[in-house]
Amino acid sequence: MIKCTLGDLFEFNAKTGHVNSLNFSTQTRWGLKKINGIAITAKNSKQHKVRLSSGKEIIASPDHLFWANDWKKTKHFNIGDSIETIDGIETVIENTILADRCDLYDIEVDEVHEFYANGIVSHNSSLARVITYLCYGKVEGSNLKDLPNRVNREMWGRIVLESKGNHVEIERGINPGIFNVKINRTEYDVAGKTNLQDFLESEIFEIPYHVFKNVIILSVNDFKSFITMSNRDKKAIVDRIFGFSIINEMREVIKLKRKVVMDEIRTLDDEIRTLEDSISSVEEKIKYVEASKRERDESKIQELKDRLLDMNSSKEKLKEAASKLREKLQQYDQENRSASSRKAQAKAEINSTKRELKLYDNHECPTCQSPLDTDFHHGIKAEKEAGLERLTETLKQAEEESVRIEEGLTKVREQSRQVSIKAGQLDTQMEAMKRELVRIAKEKSEDGGHLRQLVKDFTGKKTVKSNKKTETDGENYYLTALEGILGEDGIKNLAIRSILPSFNNNIMLMGKEMGIPFGILFDEKFNCMLYHLGEEISPRTLSTGEKKKVDFVIIMALIKMIKNRFPGLNILFLDEIFSSIDASGVYHIIEILHQIIREVGINTFVINHTVLPSEYFDKKVEITKDGGFSEFSIEAIG
Repeated sequence: MIKCTLGDLFEFNAKTGHVNSLNFSTQTRWGLKKINGIAITAKNSKQHKVRLSSGKEIIASPDHLFWANDWKKTKHFNIGDSIETIDGIETVIENTILADRCDLYDIEVDEVHEFYANGIVSHNSSLARVITYLCYGKVEGSNLKDLPNRVNREMWGRIVLESKGNHVEIERGINPGIFNVKINRTEYDVAGKTNLQDFLESEIFEIPYHVFKNVIILSVNDFKSFITMSNRDKKAIVDRIFGFSIINEMREVIKLKRKVVMDEIRTLDDEIRTLEDSISSVEEKIKYVEASKRERDESKIQELKDRLLDMNSSKEKLKEAASKLREKLQQYDQENRSASSRKAQAKAEINSTKRELKLYDNHECPTCQSPLDTDFHHGIKAEKEAGLERLTETLKQAEEESVRIEEGLTKVREQSRQVSIKAGQLDTQMEAMKRELVRIAKEKSEDGGHLRQLVKDFTGKKTVKSNKKTETDGENYYLTALEGILGEDGIKNLAIRSILPSFNNNIMLMGKEMGIPFGILFDEKFNCMLYHLGEEISPRTLSTGEKKKVDFVIIMALIKMIKNRFPGLNILFLDEIFSSIDASGVYHIIEILHQIIREVGINTFVINHTVLPSEYFDKKVEITKDGGFSEFSIEAIG
């Protein structure tokens, strides 16, 4: 065995033309298979470089197909997607578009039409996709603009079928868009292409798209062994057979809606907790503020009371001082009046004495002109002069007494004024303290008012949020119940249980007919169990031939079940179901298949890449490739 690249193989074939004639083989999931040809399938193409978690790499065109539980184009792979390789399922960690363009190659593999390209499963599309496109105008997992190839650039096709005694022709194409329908060779015209498609599905096919794509194409790739397949594969098969796509889509919508609701519940819970914390915090603050203020107020009140008592005492003292000052003023007033009287009397006597002395100074009486210079007169004058001196001294003493009294009065009046000022100040201060006491008493009833308002506001908001959460919890309960109904243990399980008795009975009858020496039973979870002499046996104890027989019996029972569920269904594709089965086994299976197909009345296409016994078939459609183009030949048998 030698290894080479597709480029090397293409160059070899270009020079020798011997790839088809020589025994070149490639590794596939079904062992080594012959290479029938090689060609450039994408000229000057964009290149995608895909790298896997194991380090495997491949460069391919954007539209090249790889296996990922279904065939998927290179350009549709995202980081984290799964892809099947020679070593099992691996993960895509890179999908980049390279800067350069180049010619890309592909090979034609005998029988299986797939191969390991750099260890990664690579394949082509099928005829069933063409029928799906022509009938429904779409293909699962593909955009229509991606489907045209280098041969059929317009994606043009025409299909003819019979329905309710009517001859129906459907023609489709893109670039340009074509969608024409003829009923009994007459153009059928309705308003709009959408209405025309609805007419086909409801009146002609009587099979919705999701049912058609799930039940008419049964392939060996879908029917991995039921007795050993993984839960994921089994779920995919059951969903396809029972047409659970819409239920799955509904459940996904419900899950997304429930996720939004759960996020809303978590947000509401957070908001309610925040409000509760805020309420508790504010209430603690209120208690602290009230306690602190109460303590401060009590201290302040006591201080004000003490000061008021002191001031009142001071005020009483000032009153007492004012009373004494008034008494002094009265005393000084009396003394002043007395002093003024003495001064006036002294001045009057002084003036009288001076007038008398003036007479003696003239030496004669002004009245009688008698002389006044006698010793007698001199004695009188001397007495007058002595009296004048005494009067002058008395006047002086009276004036000095008046000055002293005036000074005393001024001092007492100033003291009275100061006492009045202090008394007024005390009254003012005492009034202010009284007002402060009133204010404290008033504020005491209003302590924490703005904080209590905050608590009230927060409590109102909490009530709104709690009511909203109650509604949201109800919605979540409803969505959870609905998700359960649409889940594996809900309506799906109910649907499976409804068909299990007849399904298991068909398996039992066909198992006996094929001579299978053990029992096959499916439970409500669609788990396949094997029993021998009343005991469950492990699938690992079966030979490959026995496993193939079990799988075939299951496929046949499924076909019967599908026909019972969809009586209008009359077409079925069985793609590569005989892979790896020896010739005698193929013959025996075709014999039973022929019997069941006649019984249920389904037009069945059996697709295989090796020759099959022809006596059980009505027609043989052979597809060959010549120069890169497919050729169809149809041969009637019998």
